Amino acid sequence: MNHDQGPAAADAAGPNGDEGAATRPPAGPSNPFEKLRATSVIPWMIVGTLILVGAFHVFALLTPLGAGGPQTSEVIFGLAIYGALASWIVWACRRSGIPLRRLLGALPGGYNWLSWTRLAALLAVTIGFSYSSWFLFAYLLSIVAPGVLEFLIEALWPESDPSTGYRLTMAVIAVVLAPVLEEGFFRGILVNRWGSRWGLPTALIASSIAFGVLHANPVGIGLVGLIAALLYLQTRTLIVPILFHAANNLVATVWDQLAGDVGPLNVAAEIQELREGILFGIALAAITLPILIGYIRRNWPARDAALPYDATE
Repeated sequence: MNHDQGPAAADAAGPNGDEGAATRPPAGPSNPFEKLRATSVIPWMIVGTLILVGAFHVFALLTPLGAGGPQTSEVIFGLAIYGALASWIVWACRRSGIPLRRLLGALPGGYNWLSWTRLAALLAVTIGFSYSSWFLFAYLLSIVAPGVLEFLIEALWPESDPSTGYRLTMAVIAVVLAPVLEEGFFRGILVNRWGSRWGLPTALIASSIAFGVLHANPVGIGLVGLIAALLYLQTRTLIVPILFHAANNLVATVWDQLAGDVGPLNVAAEIQELREGILFGIALAAITLPILIGYIRRNWPARDAALPYDATE
């Protein structure tokens, strides 16, 4: 543990795409995001993850799961991280007077098959760029920081001979927990909180950078986060970016499952394969990046644009 005229038009999010230009009223005491302190998530996540890891390990010891195996430990750590994040979101929203239902929003009326088709096309282009950017990022790391690249390859290498329970649990984490909770935090909380403080353009960039640096491919995943944030602005609901994020992770999960057991890791061979794929990465980025840039430019909000949360009143 993680999308344009062209394939996707500016109204990829449906008929409500023009709401991003609405004027945002000055933030005041009635804005609940003014009371929310996003930085409190850091100590909460550290302490909460440690507590939940301990609790899950005790549970594993008392059940047939057992504890100590790498697959069990990875599942426990993943559940603990997202459990801690879920508890922080609930606590922070209740403390600041933010109804979770309103933060989630509702699917726009008039969202039809054409809207979903355009969203699927946007997803395909975004996945293509994310894939190409990994080759470019890995090539750069192989030159300036080969040790970092070796660490990432080892961390991302799939478990050998994974059990069915491990596969299913990790799939649920990737396709359900990660999209719901990451979109709730990065788009629902950070975009609205930082948007009320600095304006939406800065909030979009800052939240996407934060999203990207927490993943192994910061450029590609950061752009996935930016597209998801623009979808949130267009539709005024987290449902669409959650589905977008889930579909992205589902593609990656299915790809991993189809690859089967890849066997023992040969780091040197993997690095060489990534370096040899640089031309493919450049070509794919040259096709997909202009489409995404066009989509971003057409849907970029004004500095005084209304917060997505405000538009759900």
